[in-house]
Amino acid sequence: MLKIHEIEQLQLEISTKCNARCPMCVRNYRGMEYNDGYPETELRLDDIKQMFSPEFLKQIKRILFNGNLGDFGLAKDAVEIVRYFVESGVRHIDISTNGGMRTPAWWAQLALPGVQVGFALDGLADTHSLYRQDTDWHKVIENAQGLIKAGGRAIWRFIPFDHNRHQEEECRKLSTDLGFVQFQNIGRGRDRGYVFTRTGEYSHLIGAPYRPEDLTTPPTMKVLLQDHLTWTATRKRHEKDTPVINVDCHHKRVKELYIAANGEVYPCCWLGFYPRTMFHRGNEVLKTLVHENNALEYSLEHCVEWFNKIEESWAKESIPAGRLYACVETCSK
Repeated sequence: MLKIHEIEQLQLEISTKCNARCPMCVRNYRGMEYNDGYPETELRLDDIKQMFSPEFLKQIKRILFNGNLGDFGLAKDAVEIVRYFVESGVRHIDISTNGGMRTPAWWAQLALPGVQVGFALDGLADTHSLYRQDTDWHKVIENAQGLIKAGGRAIWRFIPFDHNRHQEEECRKLSTDLGFVQFQNIGRGRDRGYVFTRTGEYSHLIGAPYRPEDLTTPPTMKVLLQDHLTWTATRKRHEKDTPVINVDCHHKRVKELYIAANGEVYPCCWLGFYPRTMFHRGNEVLKTLVHENNALEYSLEHCVEWFNKIEESWAKESIPAGRLYACVETCSK
């Protein structure tokens, strides 16, 4: 795995807080108010300065603000952190957000050299919130306009679902009319699932049902949890026969580090295991590998020492024998 002096890209999650309730997000269970053990926390400007010196940042070509649990826009020092990176000479900064918080004037502060902001806009006003629950399409547009009018670079990021595919061309045209510099069709994942209310009552279906009868008799949370346990058991049976594969490691290919909102360092977001109580495919093995990886307590050099154990796991004969599931699932050739 890479040494610190070889790192050229950072992916940062500076907050585990989020205003949205997206049903296929790991921070809740299909839209319910569900917390799987993670505290709501964030990185402050002083934390960032402690972890990343101006000298270290001279080697960084790109920074991505994205995360597993939270949204960039809810971190108290979000703007100040971006300014620090810009002033330190980082030339490419990409921010992902649902954009449903703050004000147009706040977003206008991110009209900075090399900075672009991707706003999650999954359709038009009538379809957007079917997935981006608790966000308002009009507010996201207003916030994006605040950035654009200040001279900033805004990107329209669109996840296609069955309920919004017919609106893609209209969204694409509207993005141009409103001054977005780019329209991105994310085009993968999160396209199927049941959606529940905060209290666990069935709300609606995204994509095709898993069983035909679910169209007439919506599933209960109890049924879905049982299905999840059954799927997990089936996966474990198949994993014992997993063939040896070659891993085209994202961390090594793009020379990236992923830093969680509590300062923990991982090679990529797929192995980002904060908190360690959270459901993570293959976490039994990963728990045994992670070691002294918090950059608020140790140097970056020390925080990446355990990465070599990841690469060693790829030579294991199967996932039950110790090969990391996330590496097989995400980066196998």
